[in-house]
Amino acid sequence: MKKSSADNKFFSFDALIEVCLLVIVFLVPTIFDRRLGIVFSGAKIAWLRVFVVVTMSAWAIKLLVRREHRFFRTVLDWPIAAYLLTTTVAALTSVQVYISLTGFYGRFEGLTTWYIFGLLFLLVTNFVHNSAQIKRLFTAVVSSATLMSVYGVIQRQEIDPYMWGGVITWQRVIGTIGQPNFLAAYVLMAFFLGLVLLLEEKQFPKKIDWTGQLAPLGYFFFSQVTFIVMLYTLDAQDVLVWYLGWGLVTAGAVLFAFNYDKLHPLVQDVLWVICLAAMFICLNFTQSRGGYMGFGTGAVLFALAAGRHWLFKNWRELALLGVVIVSITAFTMLRTEYSPIERFAGEISAKEEISASGVSSSQLELKGAAGSRGETWKSAFGIMADNPLFGVGPEVLKMVFPRYETDLFRFKETFHVKQDRCHNETCDVPVTKGLISFALYFWIIALVFRTGWSKLRGASDNQRLMLAGLMAGSLAYLIQNQFSFGVVAITSLFWMMMGVVMVVGREEASPEPRQKLNVDEIPWLWVSLVALAGVGLVYCSFFSFRSDIYFKAGKTMLDMRALPQAAEELKKALAIQPFEGTTVSHLGIANLNMGNTIEAARYLEYGTKIDPYNADNFYMLARLCLALGERNGPVYFQRAWQNNEIALKIDPYYAEAYETRGFLLERQGKPAAALVQYEKAFSVNPTLPGPIMKVEELNRRLGRLDNARRIFGEMNRRFPDNIEVFKALERVK
Repeated sequence: MKKSSADNKFFSFDALIEVCLLVIVFLVPTIFDRRLGIVFSGAKIAWLRVFVVVTMSAWAIKLLVRREHRFFRTVLDWPIAAYLLTTTVAALTSVQVYISLTGFYGRFEGLTTWYIFGLLFLLVTNFVHNSAQIKRLFTAVVSSATLMSVYGVIQRQEIDPYMWGGVITWQRVIGTIGQPNFLAAYVLMAFFLGLVLLLEEKQFPKKIDWTGQLAPLGYFFFSQVTFIVMLYTLDAQDVLVWYLGWGLVTAGAVLFAFNYDKLHPLVQDVLWVICLAAMFICLNFTQSRGGYMGFGTGAVLFALAAGRHWLFKNWRELALLGVVIVSITAFTMLRTEYSPIERFAGEISAKEEISASGVSSSQLELKGAAGSRGETWKSAFGIMADNPLFGVGPEVLKMVFPRYETDLFRFKETFHVKQDRCHNETCDVPVTKGLISFALYFWIIALVFRTGWSKLRGASDNQRLMLAGLMAGSLAYLIQNQFSFGVVAITSLFWMMMGVVMVVGREEASPEPRQKLNVDEIPWLWVSLVALAGVGLVYCSFFSFRSDIYFKAGKTMLDMRALPQAAEELKKALAIQPFEGTTVSHLGIANLNMGNTIEAARYLEYGTKIDPYNADNFYMLARLCLALGERNGPVYFQRAWQNNEIALKIDPYYAEAYETRGFLLERQGKPAAALVQYEKAFSVNPTLPGPIMKVEELNRRLGRLDNARRIFGEMNRRFPDNIEVFKALERVK
């Protein structure tokens, strides 16, 4: 057959897929969009879905066009397939199947995301063929981590143009990931991969061709500088320019990954030391206790895996890096306002206990995050015991946690917090996916390290170094996650690193050669169907993204009391994602504030159906019925009681619901029974003013001031900083 003149002599599916993998590695951890309610994770999961769809579509079209593909098998294939299967069962048997499939708002790690992680592993093992490609991946990771580390320094110096809610960034930086512990986890993995690039064996020519250094260095610094320029010049509504900027930033990073090896080895080493120093500074600025532990354990494993040969051979580079690390650590620890030691020490205090006989004793007490973690883990064991095989389902811990939380949890954490993660990977997997999945997960991790360690024996020097960096980074990530948990930005990299461990040491293979692509031989019908399916999946990938833009706009207007506009924006969000319970609850609140009781009741009742484990919807319905009962009679009081009881069944530590129960009992002429409920509300949350007033009022009315003195006195001893309790105690003396 005569070939078309449109034959392409330069096209390679493998090259296209490698570029997509580099884009995923760089872009997913860094990109964010301030128009979203979930600024960081919302953008990351949307673009991760898009590029995985594009990559898988390219692979499918390659199979159709080339009619062949050499699939590479690894020891992790079946364990990962089994893990994804049990995760699927856990999702289908979940207490809330929809959320387990799509992911909880703000985390987005439902079953579909776990499939994406599995596909990333598969893509790496099939399209990363040799050491050059592995080092390009490492380079993209280092570029990404450097960018977020520089941004972390900007945040610490209080010159960040954005005001982020939640964490105070001059105390604990969040980079482009949005939370200090997540940032620490990513930086840890990147640090050890960057250490590989620093220590790898290089040939040193006598002279440096400075002209030849300009292009690779230009790509690297163009990417970093362009990002900083975007921060200070672009508004959240400059959408096209913002994403054009991200395209340029990513293009610079990818070009650097393909050209970094053109740098003179000395220039490379200086650049890598600068990048590693920036990462370590950022790690210190996160003040993450898990980050410090991960760094220490990862460094030990790196030294053991790399071996004495590499350590002695590269003693100059290691000594220089050691001086940099020690200097950064000393500077951080000596400055009180930046020292993580002060934060850690502040979470440990001596608490004085006075027994009934008047004998005082002191014991150590964990406060803040440290205390909260311990109580969270205790609560998790109860959930495991009741749901051993497949857990409660991915992403739904928040729905069941209140029924298992310990009495101390709410005093260690902010009152009325519903944990959506166990803050410990070892607990989180069995709680959400069951003990079967946990056994498979442990098997996968064990196989990764066993495979990596066994490959050390027959590996070349550079391969040994790569394995050391991969295992050290993986261990550091896992140690960090014993005090935190994975999110899209970091878990995606971890699964790709597991794939790279399988690739290192495999017989060096070249990617697919660039071949002529005869357009006349392409099965256009099937290719068109694949392309059409890809376009459809890309469109679906932005559902949560688009909905969140409207949700944030609505929530902002709700806070500004622009209620009609808030309701309109929230309705737009709900039209895109009609089963998003968070949006429904805010729509109910907006209508309540506008006095639209019928509309509010309609949305809240709808919320109880699509989000049946959200106690807030039932509580708000109870309060609405309570208000209607004042005008329309006892039928509404009965409905208020029913909804309030459901709220308490879902969340036994809902102080406001106990207060409402007390109010309803007072309406029935049962002050003694009402007092019991007010006392319960006070014990659950002693910061609420309503229960304090009611406990005092009813105890006075019933002639039980001794009881009031006892209750307020006991709470005052436990929480001497609570001024309102102290005032109440003074009033009843």
